[in-house]
Amino acid sequence: MLCFVVWGLTPAYWNLLLGVDPLLILCARIFFALVFMICLLWVTGRIQEFKDTIRDRTKMRYLVLSSFLITLNWGLFIWAVNTGRIISASLGYYLNPLTAFLLGVIIFREKFTKLQLAAVGLAFSGVLVSVIAFGTFPFLSLTFTLSFAFYGVLKKKAGADPNVGVAIESLLFTPPALVFAFVFMTDSVMALSFTEVLLMIGAGIVTLVPLSLYSRAVNEIPYITVGFLHYISPSVSLIYGVATGARPTAPQIVTFIFIILALAVFSIALVRLAKSKRQDTA
Repeated sequence: MLCFVVWGLTPAYWNLLLGVDPLLILCARIFFALVFMICLLWVTGRIQEFKDTIRDRTKMRYLVLSSFLITLNWGLFIWAVNTGRIISASLGYYLNPLTAFLLGVIIFREKFTKLQLAAVGLAFSGVLVSVIAFGTFPFLSLTFTLSFAFYGVLKKKAGADPNVGVAIESLLFTPPALVFAFVFMTDSVMALSFTEVLLMIGAGIVTLVPLSLYSRAVNEIPYITVGFLHYISPSVSLIYGVATGARPTAPQIVTFIFIILALAVFSIALVRLAKSKRQDTA
């Protein structure tokens, strides 16, 4: 839950860099996430685990693919925020839990209750209202959804330590990010102000904190639950967008109401499931 709240508030940070090219922000995000994560691994004595994971072909097979998907997702989100598409991006992320629910059932064979299925039905109805209202096929929304949903699947399959996994993902894309920034965007780099440089460095922390939390979550709890809690992130972003002047349309408001109801129903389902497990162990 903390992970998704932090993710929901990140648009406030990216808005501080409105004058910077989104691709340059992405490059800085990748590089400084690696710098901070390597420092963290060094302090916690996990550098050897980092090296061992790199040598593990099975884990690396998943991490290479996951690094590509998360980089694609990051880039699209920064672009969406910096081009005034924050509400559209938020609604796009509302599709994530539906995709995660399906993947959790199909790939990981996770079981679900009738209440959980009802919650997914409510959420789907809300998203459907928005899609019908816009009258266009949501290519951007689906790209957000599929890239992140399958990112979670790959992370769960890899089973690597959360911090080590994030470090490796950052490492894989750091070389191309640095080449792109200093070869093709030299003028943009040189034009950065001191404040913007500090914000670009801070982008590493903004990136790795929720990503580490997410990596731990997918390793420890059912993917269905992780996926459904993803509704917290776009809801927080949507509230932030409205608070900063964006005006949601009537279909978006209807979608939001459906999502809130779905979250309530899913929460009740989780509480009942927890009580049932306690009774079984007793």
